[in-house]
Amino acid sequence: MRFAYGLFRLRGPAFFVATLVWCGQVQLQAGWQLVWADEFDGSSIDTNKWTFDIGNGVNGWGNWERQYYTSRTNNAFVAGGALHIVAQKESYGGFPYTSARLKTQGRFSKTYGRFEFRAKLPRGLGFWPALWMLGTNITSIGWPRCGEIDVLEAKGSWTNTVQGTIHYADLASNHTYQTRIYTFPRPGDSITNFHIYAVEWTSNSIKWIVDGETVHTWNSWSSAVGPFPAPFDRDFFIIMNLAIGGSYLGYPTDAAIDAGTVFPGEMVVDYVRVYDYVLAPPERPTWNAVATANGKTYLSWVTPSSGAAGYKVKRAAAPGGPYTIIATTITNSYIDATVSNCATYYYVVSATNSVGESPDSAEVEVNLPAYAIAVNAGGAVAMQFLADTNFTGGTQAAPVSTLIDTNGVLDPAPQTVYQTERYGNFSYTFSGLLPGQQYRLRLHFAEVYWTSEGKRRFNVFINGAQVLTNFDIVAAAGAPNKAIIKEFTATATGAGQLVIQFVTVLDNAKCSGIELILPRLSAPQIVVADAGNSTVTLSWTPVPGANSYNVKRSTTPGQQYGVVATGVLGTNYVDTSLTNGVTYYYVVSAVRAGCESTNSTEVSATPLCTPPPAPVASYNSPLYAGMTLHLSASSVPGALYLWSGPNGFTSTNQNPVIHNVGEHVSGQYSVVAIVNGCASEPGIVQVVVNPPVHLSFQLLEGAIVLDWPFGTLLSSTNIAGPWVELGGGAPPYTGTFSTPQQFFRVKLQ
Repeated sequence: MRFAYGLFRLRGPAFFVATLVWCGQVQLQAGWQLVWADEFDGSSIDTNKWTFDIGNGVNGWGNWERQYYTSRTNNAFVAGGALHIVAQKESYGGFPYTSARLKTQGRFSKTYGRFEFRAKLPRGLGFWPALWMLGTNITSIGWPRCGEIDVLEAKGSWTNTVQGTIHYADLASNHTYQTRIYTFPRPGDSITNFHIYAVEWTSNSIKWIVDGETVHTWNSWSSAVGPFPAPFDRDFFIIMNLAIGGSYLGYPTDAAIDAGTVFPGEMVVDYVRVYDYVLAPPERPTWNAVATANGKTYLSWVTPSSGAAGYKVKRAAAPGGPYTIIATTITNSYIDATVSNCATYYYVVSATNSVGESPDSAEVEVNLPAYAIAVNAGGAVAMQFLADTNFTGGTQAAPVSTLIDTNGVLDPAPQTVYQTERYGNFSYTFSGLLPGQQYRLRLHFAEVYWTSEGKRRFNVFINGAQVLTNFDIVAAAGAPNKAIIKEFTATATGAGQLVIQFVTVLDNAKCSGIELILPRLSAPQIVVADAGNSTVTLSWTPVPGANSYNVKRSTTPGQQYGVVATGVLGTNYVDTSLTNGVTYYYVVSAVRAGCESTNSTEVSATPLCTPPPAPVASYNSPLYAGMTLHLSASSVPGALYLWSGPNGFTSTNQNPVIHNVGEHVSGQYSVVAIVNGCASEPGIVQVVVNPPVHLSFQLLEGAIVLDWPFGTLLSSTNIAGPWVELGGGAPPYTGTFSTPQQFFRVKLQ
């Protein structure tokens, strides 16, 4: 069918269907989200959504159609939860038939989405129902340059067949189209039954769907309007109509239409729905493989099926986090080269896209041993395995693609290691190792050439000592194409070297991979945790090969140990300056060549206070106002002292003094001795300050009698001195004057 002018072209329109699920905290799922709809649940046509084309257009809307379109309820109305477009046989506007054509032009238009209709169609020779869409720029560039998407059109003479089409202008600006016919698969089904017709229109395809079945996907066209996907890269509006006659039906005459069509006939539309595809955050990734190498962690995960565009790799030093983002990547693998040997790390990975981020994956714990080297014998780099190196002799085999069975193998190498090999008589020499140090040596094998036992046998030597004799890989592994690892303890020579030699017995010796690992030390066992006064003394069993020990402490059992001592050379340690009455929890780890063992079993101890003896308190008695108070505490070994007394007096001196005392200084003074934070019982002394000393005298028959309560009597003939003691200085004193003047005073201290 053709469209000659104005705005319209009769083609079955297209609708997109979508369902977006978002429930509480449930992760958003990618899918279709409803953005516009008309369920026709009211009592009339919603003119906020729909307008009408009126008349017959030019040349029957360019298709020689025979109806006159109206907006009357005779031709279009809403009832029973559906839209009814009714074709009538009646003379109107110069044409023998009437019908209706509704459109969303000026009300709603959209670029891309799912456009969905549920409708049933009339049968009859003259009916041409259509659900379709046109580009909104039809008013400026015309049809077919504007583009047309027919979600549905059908000939009324068809019983169970419908058609979907896209129309556009080709590079020469000529009308062209791509179309598909669909026949309902269920026997007895008909266009007169309700069916769901939809298109899912994206930036690179248009998918035609009937009853949930994708009939065809258009994804290639060329247009005069612009590069692909033009013209289907801009807003389109929706059209629904029921035409009578015209080019699509083969230009039937009015007489033929009348003879082969029962009027009135109607197209019933249950709903029209338009959806956007909502890209939700992707699903959380799941781990695929994790491996370690010398100072590296190799991580890989399974790509989610929900559209991840990138990933965030996160790491923590403790289980459960907090995690730090260490890398963003667009691939599903990552090599972390910022880790340390002999350490434990915890990883999670999340997937991202333009919408957001998935939840974190499950946490994976990675323990890095002290790797010396890992080599892919006869092969290229494979995760932690270096490309073949350090070899002498032998031949590098061509790699195979056979899948190697690694079930039951502890920490197997990557598949590519077992799919390569070095064969013949050869050796590997590793230098620069710790002299005299024991290493964990892992030799990887898989038989990919022979299929039965007895075809290949060889011997293996480590530093000249034979460790494998007549080794048969198939016999040891139990099957061909099955991995097996032989593990040994190998001691580096005094020159820090290990030589691994492979010697053929039958056919050729071979090896696929070699790992040298410095075994992790075992944890010490604490056998003593003695509590003292503000101290805890720890002792533990020695760990073979350990160079030193680390002591760790916590005040909470099993949690967050703080390191209190590193590099402890012996097997005991005294933790001092602790708080008495507090329980402390200890673990000890062993260290060798910078690598630390796991922690020992936790032990606990509670330091206790042992009070020292109480000091004896005293002072210089008797004491009179104006004198100096000398307080004294007896000595307690290793003690600090704390005095307290009247008027807020405190002192930390063992023997404090107070000068020029008054009577207010009198009262009780106490002192405690403190040793390692433990306080003694107080020593107490009652200080009495007597009133000031007064000197009294009497003159008796030429003599003078002097009396005073305390102190030493001094005399001088000059007030400036010199002063001398009289009569031993003790009261009372009786004497005579030997000079015209004589002075007396009392010395108190």
